[in-house]
Amino acid sequence: MFYIASAMSSSSGPGPSPHADVAAPEVAAEVAGEVAALTWYHTISLPGGLSTPGEYDTRGALARIPFPSSLAGRRCLDVGTHDGFWAFTMEQRGAGSVVGIDLDDPRRVDFSEPVSELSAAALGDRRARPRAFACAHRALGSSVERRDLSVYDLAAEYGREFDFAFLGTLLLHLREPVRALTAIRDVLKPGGELLINDAVSLRLSLLHPRAPVHRLALLPGKPFWWEPNVRGLARYLEKAGFAGVTGGGPYFLPRGSGYARPPLPRTPTNFAWRRLHERGMVHGWASGRAP
Repeated sequence: MFYIASAMSSSSGPGPSPHADVAAPEVAAEVAGEVAALTWYHTISLPGGLSTPGEYDTRGALARIPFPSSLAGRRCLDVGTHDGFWAFTMEQRGAGSVVGIDLDDPRRVDFSEPVSELSAAALGDRRARPRAFACAHRALGSSVERRDLSVYDLAAEYGREFDFAFLGTLLLHLREPVRALTAIRDVLKPGGELLINDAVSLRLSLLHPRAPVHRLALLPGKPFWWEPNVRGLARYLEKAGFAGVTGGGPYFLPRGSGYARPPLPRTPTNFAWRRLHERGMVHGWASGRAP
């Protein structure tokens, strides 16, 4: 079923490890100070009622997508882990082991040509990304393994060993999304599941609710590529060889307290677009199983 809904903020999502001790006040204060000093992409619930000021709040998305309620004993993979929200959620839901991958060197990102020269601030921000993951990792008493690894190189590092893989808000940044999905397929056990939660075009999803449609974002020097409709997101999985493909959406993924980009200008001609923009980023989901 395809629908439009707002993914409301909630306190659900990664919490303290079930084996972690309650933090002493001085430890909690130290964590709070470190959280405040870092730049966050994900909003993550930490022990002691603390939440990271993420650019996006994915906690409510757990109620909008078919994320497994139990991953007991399963080996899991989080592709594009960033601050680790989805990896920590896997762990919280009983995963036997979790690997999260991301790229720490911005020069390895799929920018379009010509590649703009990155400022020192942009380079520093990107290279500091693992610090946010490490902070949450310590606060949660986590055992998630984080690796600096491209999705394209997964099969060179792993065999068909994962039971469940998740990919969130990454395909729009990839020059070759189907190649990336094929690489994930090749590290899943036969019957292993991949769940995608990614940005989609609201306009194309409404205009073409049954046909897969894609738009190419031709922004020079930017890491933005294909923007599918909801059906197009599911077709990605089919083209990558996944079976039993299903999908849903669109829904709005809300921005978090750390969202710092300038608001759209208030003009009569963009009123509707600005209101939609304020609700968050439009997402859809798709899942399938490896043959």
